[in-house]
Amino acid sequence: MTRTVLVTGARGKTGSEVTARLRRSGTLVRAGSSRPAADQVRFDWHDPATWREAADVDAIYLVRPDLPAAPDLMAGLVDVNPDAHVVLVSEQGAESLAPDHWARRAEDAVVTRAASWTLLRPSWFHQVLTDPRFYRDAIRDDRVLSLPSGGGPIAWVDARDIADVAVAALGAPEDHRGRAHTITGPEAVPVASVARELSARLGHRIRAEDPPPQETLHGLDPWTAGILDDLYHRVRHGGFAELSPAVKRITGREPTSMRAFIDAHLDEWRTSG
Repeated sequence: MTRTVLVTGARGKTGSEVTARLRRSGTLVRAGSSRPAADQVRFDWHDPATWREAADVDAIYLVRPDLPAAPDLMAGLVDVNPDAHVVLVSEQGAESLAPDHWARRAEDAVVTRAASWTLLRPSWFHQVLTDPRFYRDAIRDDRVLSLPSGGGPIAWVDARDIADVAVAALGAPEDHRGRAHTITGPEAVPVASVARELSARLGHRIRAEDPPPQETLHGLDPWTAGILDDLYHRVRHGGFAELSPAVKRITGREPTSMRAFIDAHLDEWRTSG
């Protein structure tokens, strides 16, 4: 029997990869996006009428929205179809956060409502280095990688490895029901080491900067600033450094290393000149 899966955030880093993998496997996919393409359906967190796409699916790949009301919005989506298996993308270390923390409340919105669920807790994505909304342009144009990490190492993970774990959980919920998978790369790498690797492969120096957090947060709205300040604090205190064997255990292969990711994406950081 063919399964049907709703993928939220289908245009995003992991959502696009999950969609592609599910379709290759023959799964019927409702690829949800607020700006849907021809092969996608409209799904918008700001329009609850679009949540009906979840009403009769077997499973939901739930990408946590970066919105203050995310816990309540996610609870509303799960309530549309509480019998669907929900695979939620959360974040590394969420289990250690205070019960009233936004990320913990987002997880609880799923765990307390869905009859069947799996939590994915990835570390920082490799892909923030190639995303123009994050670090790509500064690396390419200014030759700098700036992140207030305090030298704390990060167990960077590839979005494609997260997608492989997600597809396993969506395809065999009986093997992943009620489980939380921390998903990391094979090593914890400080920002300075990432900059050195980029420098070596690009042939020119990429400077690592470790600015005070408040410098990075200046001008942001209070909610976004608070979320990022918390993330930077956790990086500085080792909150994203612990390694997990989940990718190898679930997919049968080693997770993508930072070096391999950089080698595969060098053109992203090269200027046309």
